[in-house]
Amino acid sequence: MSILSKISRTTLIVVIVIVVLLVALRIALPHIIKYEVNKKLNELPDYTGHIDDVDLHIYRGAYAINGVEIKKRNGKVAVPFFSAGTMEFSVEWKQLFRGHLVAKVYIYHPMVNFVQGPTKEQSQTTADSRWQDKVKDLFPLKINTFKIDDGEIHFRNPYSDPKVDVYISNLQVLATNLTNSLKVAKTLASDVNASGNVMGTGRFKVGVKLDPFRKDPTFDLDMQVTTVPLVKLNDFLKAYAKFDVHKGTFSMYSEVVARDGKYEGYLKPLLKDVEVVKWKEDIKKPFFELVWKVVVGAVKDIFTNPPKEQVATRVPFSGSFEKTEVGIWTTIWELIKNAFIQALMPGLDRTISMKDVSSKK
Repeated sequence: MSILSKISRTTLIVVIVIVVLLVALRIALPHIIKYEVNKKLNELPDYTGHIDDVDLHIYRGAYAINGVEIKKRNGKVAVPFFSAGTMEFSVEWKQLFRGHLVAKVYIYHPMVNFVQGPTKEQSQTTADSRWQDKVKDLFPLKINTFKIDDGEIHFRNPYSDPKVDVYISNLQVLATNLTNSLKVAKTLASDVNASGNVMGTGRFKVGVKLDPFRKDPTFDLDMQVTTVPLVKLNDFLKAYAKFDVHKGTFSMYSEVVARDGKYEGYLKPLLKDVEVVKWKEDIKKPFFELVWKVVVGAVKDIFTNPPKEQVATRVPFSGSFEKTEVGIWTTIWELIKNAFIQALMPGLDRTISMKDVSSKK
């Protein structure tokens, strides 16, 4: 056997060994990643989590974790705090070709459940700030693009009478330029846009421009919640306000800006075509419940603008993140003005800007 043949045979064996090792690594890697992710999720304070499996896409520089679930450790809350069908982490190739190693995260069908219960153990209303470090461990690159597809957010109270479930569904979120770099985008502002349905048929829309790396919160936010049928909120109204309605819609508009530790904004809620009392149906209710409904209906009638059939006001607020000032008298005046002088118009006022907080001492 010639020396050349021996070299060729040795090279072939080396190539085969390398290929076998790569195939073995490719087979083993998803299991290794699954083990490490589950380990990190089990280190969350007060919560525990797991994933079902991992899909690896080496050619795209991506991996996806499927069947994500995070729930409270004590087992006293029936629904998970967070779940998702799939979370995909990948390199943003467009920016990599420009010399910037950043990532994008897509989350498909996530659900967040806030639960109010009679005790802390039976509630889940906040997430520990240490979660951020655990999430960073899942994918160490800086996240530049974040997307949510078909998400849900629920506020539940399974202990109230009746039980409460207020939710946003079909939630779509897109956040871009989160690295806050002019090398990646044309502006230093990060953009976050979200939309969804409130209680099935109402509409929800939020637009935010923010600087995620400033020490003090810096953002410009517009929010609209439109034509939510009040009858779909009856369980919430019965549980927390002790009355229900027969018809009507709820809308709310808000603008908020924040900079240098200060903020300025307003809330503008509108109730339209509301019917609180319907005698043929309500006469069968317990006496004190009926009296309370009559009182609520009377107050509603007093502050209803007849031509528009709406109750509305504008609630201004401002201050620093240590102290908030709410314009109570302005709120009352706007309520009276809507009823007796001039109806407030649905929609954003476009009256709040960054200069409103920048000019304040």
